[in-house]
Amino acid sequence: MFFTSGGYQLHAARHASGGSGPPVVMVPGITTPAAAFAFAAERWTRSAAIGDVYVLDMRGRGLSERTPSGTHRAGDYADDVLALIAAAQIDRPLLVGHSLGARVVAAAYARVPGCSRGVVAIDPPMSGPGRRPYPTGLDVFVGGIHDGREGKGVEQARHHYPTWTEEQLVSRGEWIGSCDEVAVVESYSWFHLEAFEPIWAEVPAPALLLYGDASPVVTAPDVMTLQQTNPRAAHHAVAGCGHMVPWDNLDDTTAEIERFLTTTEERAS
Repeated sequence: MFFTSGGYQLHAARHASGGSGPPVVMVPGITTPAAAFAFAAERWTRSAAIGDVYVLDMRGRGLSERTPSGTHRAGDYADDVLALIAAAQIDRPLLVGHSLGARVVAAAYARVPGCSRGVVAIDPPMSGPGRRPYPTGLDVFVGGIHDGREGKGVEQARHHYPTWTEEQLVSRGEWIGSCDEVAVVESYSWFHLEAFEPIWAEVPAPALLLYGDASPVVTAPDVMTLQQTNPRAAHHAVAGCGHMVPWDNLDDTTAEIERFLTTTEERAS
Protein backbone atom coordinates (compact mmCIF):
# COMPACT_ATOMS: atom_id res chain seq x y z
CA MET A 1 0.00 0.00 0.00
CA PHE A 2 1.04 3.59 -0.61
CA PHE A 3 0.45 6.43 1.83
CA THR A 4 1.65 9.98 2.42
CA SER A 5 3.87 11.24 5.20
CA GLY A 6 5.08 14.83 5.37
CA GLY A 7 4.12 15.29 1.74
CA TYR A 8 6.15 12.29 0.54
CA GLN A 9 4.69 9.13 -1.00
CA LEU A 10 5.83 6.10 0.92
CA HIS A 11 5.15 2.39 0.67
CA ALA A 12 4.52 -0.47 3.06
CA ALA A 13 4.10 -4.13 2.16
CA ARG A 14 1.05 -5.71 3.78
CA HIS A 15 1.21 -9.43 4.51
CA ALA A 16 -2.26 -10.77 5.31
CA SER A 17 -2.59 -13.23 8.17
CA GLY A 18 -5.05 -15.91 9.03
CA GLY A 19 -4.28 -15.47 12.70
CA SER A 20 -6.45 -13.63 15.20
CA GLY A 21 -3.58 -11.85 16.91
CA PRO A 22 -2.85 -8.13 16.78
CA PRO A 23 -1.31 -6.53 13.71
CA VAL A 24 2.41 -5.82 13.52
CA VAL A 25 4.17 -2.83 11.98
CA MET A 26 7.75 -3.77 11.16
CA VAL A 27 10.57 -1.32 10.37
CA PRO A 28 13.74 -2.96 8.96
CA GLY A 29 17.33 -1.73 9.03
CA ILE A 30 19.34 0.83 7.15
CA THR A 31 19.65 -1.06 3.84
CA THR A 32 16.72 -3.47 4.09
CA PRO A 33 13.75 -2.58 1.88
CA ALA A 34 10.42 -4.17 2.75
CA ALA A 35 10.72 -6.88 0.08
CA ALA A 36 13.97 -8.08 1.64
CA PHE A 37 12.10 -8.75 4.89
CA ALA A 38 9.26 -10.70 3.30
CA PHE A 39 10.74 -14.05 4.40
CA ALA A 40 10.19 -13.10 8.05
CA ALA A 41 6.88 -11.29 7.56
CA GLU A 42 5.40 -14.35 5.85
CA ARG A 43 6.60 -16.56 8.69
CA TRP A 44 4.96 -14.26 11.23
CA THR A 45 1.62 -14.34 9.43
CA ARG A 46 1.53 -18.10 9.94
CA SER A 47 1.50 -17.56 13.70
CA ALA A 48 -1.84 -17.69 15.49
CA ALA A 49 -0.57 -14.97 17.83
CA ILE A 50 0.12 -12.44 15.06
CA GLY A 51 -2.28 -10.66 12.73
CA ASP A 52 -1.49 -8.80 9.51
CA VAL A 53 2.11 -7.63 9.16
CA TYR A 54 2.98 -4.27 7.58
CA VAL A 55 6.62 -3.81 6.61
CA LEU A 56 7.68 -0.24 5.97
CA ASP A 57 9.81 0.77 3.02
CA MET A 58 11.61 3.54 4.83
CA ARG A 59 11.90 6.78 2.88
CA GLY A 60 14.53 6.32 0.20
CA ARG A 61 14.23 2.53 0.13
CA GLY A 62 12.25 0.07 -1.96
CA LEU A 63 9.15 1.66 -3.46
CA SER A 64 9.13 4.70 -1.19
CA GLU A 65 9.95 8.16 -2.46
CA ARG A 66 13.39 9.61 -1.90
CA THR A 67 13.41 12.63 0.39
CA PRO A 68 15.80 15.60 0.58
CA SER A 69 18.93 15.74 2.67
CA GLY A 70 18.26 16.58 6.28
CA THR A 71 15.20 14.30 6.54
CA HIS A 72 16.69 11.05 7.79
CA ARG A 73 16.82 11.16 11.57
CA ALA A 74 15.08 8.52 13.70
CA GLY A 75 12.35 11.07 14.42
CA ASP A 76 11.69 11.57 10.70
CA TYR A 77 11.22 7.84 10.21
CA ALA A 78 9.06 7.70 13.35
CA ASP A 79 6.73 10.24 11.72
CA ASP A 80 6.38 7.82 8.82
CA VAL A 81 5.45 4.96 11.15
CA LEU A 82 2.74 7.07 12.76
CA ALA A 83 1.50 8.16 9.32
CA LEU A 84 1.28 4.53 8.18
CA ILE A 85 -0.75 3.55 11.23
CA ALA A 86 -3.14 6.42 10.61
CA ALA A 87 -3.44 5.93 6.84
CA ALA A 88 -4.07 2.18 7.06
CA GLN A 89 -6.22 2.57 10.19
CA ILE A 90 -4.22 -0.12 11.95
CA ASP A 91 -5.68 -0.74 15.40
CA ARG A 92 -2.93 -0.55 18.05
CA PRO A 93 -0.30 -2.67 16.31
CA LEU A 94 2.79 -4.11 17.90
CA LEU A 95 5.77 -2.08 16.71
CA VAL A 96 8.83 -4.14 15.78
CA GLY A 97 12.07 -2.76 14.42
CA HIS A 98 15.50 -4.15 13.59
CA SER A 99 18.73 -2.12 13.81
CA LEU A 100 17.92 1.41 12.59
CA GLY A 101 14.30 0.30 12.65
CA ALA A 102 14.62 -0.48 16.36
CA ARG A 103 15.56 3.14 17.02
CA VAL A 104 12.67 4.26 14.85
CA VAL A 105 9.90 2.22 16.51
CA ALA A 106 11.20 3.16 19.96
CA ALA A 107 10.99 6.83 18.97
CA ALA A 108 7.46 6.39 17.60
CA TYR A 109 6.22 4.56 20.70
CA ALA A 110 7.85 7.05 23.08
CA ARG A 111 6.26 9.93 21.19
CA VAL A 112 2.72 8.48 20.96
CA PRO A 113 2.34 5.48 23.33
CA GLY A 114 -1.33 5.14 22.43
CA CYS A 115 -0.47 4.32 18.81
CA SER A 116 0.68 0.84 19.77
CA ARG A 117 0.22 -2.01 22.22
CA GLY A 118 3.99 -2.29 22.74
CA VAL A 119 7.37 -2.26 21.09
CA VAL A 120 10.07 -4.82 20.26
CA ALA A 121 13.48 -3.32 19.54
CA ILE A 122 15.83 -5.81 17.88
CA ASP A 123 19.57 -5.05 18.16
CA PRO A 124 19.45 -1.23 18.01
CA PRO A 125 22.70 0.58 17.12
CA MET A 126 24.42 1.59 20.36
CA SER A 127 26.90 3.96 18.78
CA GLY A 128 26.53 7.63 19.64
CA PRO A 129 28.41 10.67 20.93
CA GLY A 130 31.41 9.55 22.95
CA ARG A 131 30.79 5.87 22.24
CA ARG A 132 32.45 3.31 20.00
CA PRO A 133 31.60 3.59 16.29
CA TYR A 134 29.12 1.34 14.59
CA PRO A 135 31.02 -1.89 13.78
CA THR A 136 30.18 -1.93 10.05
CA GLY A 137 31.78 0.85 8.02
CA LEU A 138 29.76 3.18 5.83
CA ASP A 139 31.79 1.98 2.84
CA VAL A 140 30.28 -1.50 3.25
CA PHE A 141 26.74 -0.15 3.03
CA VAL A 142 27.45 2.13 0.07
CA GLY A 143 29.44 -0.59 -1.68
CA GLY A 144 26.54 -2.98 -1.24
CA ILE A 145 24.18 -0.50 -2.89
CA HIS A 146 26.54 -0.12 -5.85
CA ASP A 147 26.95 -3.89 -6.17
CA GLY A 148 23.17 -4.28 -6.18
CA ARG A 149 22.77 -1.76 -8.96
CA GLU A 150 25.46 -3.54 -10.97
CA GLY A 151 23.68 -6.88 -10.67
CA LYS A 152 26.13 -8.27 -8.10
CA GLY A 153 23.87 -7.96 -5.08
CA VAL A 154 23.21 -11.67 -4.56
CA GLU A 155 26.90 -12.47 -4.97
CA GLN A 156 27.78 -9.81 -2.41
CA ALA A 157 25.13 -11.04 0.03
CA ARG A 158 26.36 -14.62 -0.29
CA HIS A 159 29.90 -13.45 0.53
CA HIS A 160 28.87 -11.51 3.64
CA TYR A 161 26.14 -13.86 4.89
CA PRO A 162 27.18 -17.45 4.09
CA THR A 163 24.65 -19.01 6.49
CA TRP A 164 21.57 -17.33 5.00
CA THR A 165 18.98 -19.19 2.97
CA GLU A 166 18.76 -18.70 -0.77
CA GLU A 167 15.50 -16.78 -0.33
CA GLN A 168 17.17 -14.37 2.08
CA LEU A 169 20.18 -13.88 -0.19
CA VAL A 170 18.16 -13.30 -3.35
CA SER A 171 15.70 -10.86 -1.80
CA ARG A 172 18.48 -8.79 -0.27
CA GLY A 173 20.59 -8.89 -3.42
CA GLU A 174 17.73 -7.88 -5.67
CA TRP A 175 16.50 -4.98 -3.52
CA ILE A 176 19.55 -3.40 -1.90
CA GLY A 177 20.21 -1.37 -5.05
CA SER A 178 16.94 0.51 -4.44
CA CYS A 179 18.41 2.23 -1.39
CA ASP A 180 19.14 5.93 -1.76
CA GLU A 181 22.73 6.80 -0.85
CA VAL A 182 21.72 10.13 0.72
CA ALA A 183 19.28 8.35 3.03
CA VAL A 184 21.85 5.73 3.99
CA VAL A 185 24.73 8.16 4.54
CA GLU A 186 22.63 10.51 6.65
CA SER A 187 21.08 7.66 8.66
CA TYR A 188 24.52 6.23 9.31
CA SER A 189 25.78 9.62 10.45
CA TRP A 190 22.96 9.83 12.98
CA PHE A 191 24.04 6.47 14.39
CA HIS A 192 27.00 8.45 15.74
CA LEU A 193 25.44 11.87 16.35
CA GLU A 194 22.37 10.67 18.21
CA ALA A 195 22.42 8.31 21.19
CA PHE A 196 19.78 5.64 21.62
CA GLU A 197 19.62 5.75 25.42
CA PRO A 198 17.57 8.99 25.70
CA ILE A 199 14.96 7.52 23.37
CA TRP A 200 14.86 4.19 25.20
CA ALA A 201 14.49 5.97 28.54
CA GLU A 202 11.18 7.45 27.37
CA VAL A 203 9.69 4.17 26.10
CA PRO A 204 6.82 2.98 28.31
CA ALA A 205 5.99 -0.63 29.06
CA PRO A 206 5.35 -3.04 27.47
CA ALA A 207 8.69 -3.04 25.72
CA LEU A 208 11.16 -5.77 24.78
CA LEU A 209 14.81 -5.56 23.79
CA LEU A 210 15.91 -8.51 21.63
CA TYR A 211 19.58 -8.84 20.75
CA GLY A 212 21.91 -11.39 19.24
CA ASP A 213 23.94 -13.34 21.77
CA ALA A 214 27.03 -12.75 19.60
CA SER A 215 26.11 -9.31 18.28
CA PRO A 216 28.88 -6.72 17.93
CA VAL A 217 26.22 -3.99 17.91
CA VAL A 218 24.53 -4.71 21.25
CA THR A 219 27.11 -6.16 23.64
CA ALA A 220 26.67 -7.39 27.21
CA PRO A 221 27.71 -3.99 28.66
CA ASP A 222 25.21 -2.31 26.29
CA VAL A 223 22.44 -4.54 27.62
CA MET A 224 23.30 -3.53 31.18
CA THR A 225 23.23 0.12 30.15
CA LEU A 226 19.81 -0.23 28.54
CA GLN A 227 18.48 -2.12 31.57
CA GLN A 228 19.55 0.75 33.80
CA THR A 229 18.21 3.30 31.33
CA ASN A 230 14.77 1.71 31.19
CA PRO A 231 14.02 -0.90 33.88
CA ARG A 232 10.44 -1.14 32.58
CA ALA A 233 11.62 -3.03 29.48
CA ALA A 234 12.20 -6.76 29.27
CA HIS A 235 15.23 -8.12 27.47
CA HIS A 236 16.24 -11.40 25.87
CA ALA A 237 19.29 -12.71 23.98
CA VAL A 238 18.48 -14.72 20.86
CA ALA A 239 20.84 -17.67 20.54
CA GLY A 240 23.13 -18.20 17.57
CA CYS A 241 22.83 -14.63 16.32
CA GLY A 242 25.04 -11.78 15.32
CA HIS A 243 23.45 -8.45 14.48
CA MET A 244 21.08 -9.82 11.81
CA VAL A 245 18.89 -11.52 14.38
CA PRO A 246 15.76 -12.40 12.34
CA TRP A 247 17.94 -13.79 9.54
CA ASP A 248 20.24 -15.75 11.86
CA ASN A 249 17.49 -17.34 13.98
CA LEU A 250 14.00 -16.62 12.72
CA ASP A 251 12.33 -19.38 14.76
CA ASP A 252 13.51 -18.09 18.14
CA THR A 253 12.92 -14.46 17.13
CA THR A 254 9.34 -15.35 16.22
CA ALA A 255 8.87 -17.32 19.42
CA GLU A 256 10.02 -14.38 21.55
CA ILE A 257 7.65 -12.00 19.76
CA GLU A 258 4.79 -14.48 20.25
CA ARG A 259 5.66 -14.85 23.94
CA PHE A 260 5.81 -11.08 24.37
CA LEU A 261 2.43 -10.62 22.71
CA THR A 262 0.81 -13.36 24.76
CA THR A 263 2.17 -11.96 28.01
CA THR A 264 1.12 -8.44 27.06
CA GLU A 265 -2.42 -9.54 26.22
CA GLU A 266 -2.73 -11.52 29.46
CA ARG A 267 -1.69 -8.52 31.54
CA ALA A 268 -4.16 -6.30 29.69
CA SER A 269 -7.11 -8.66 30.24
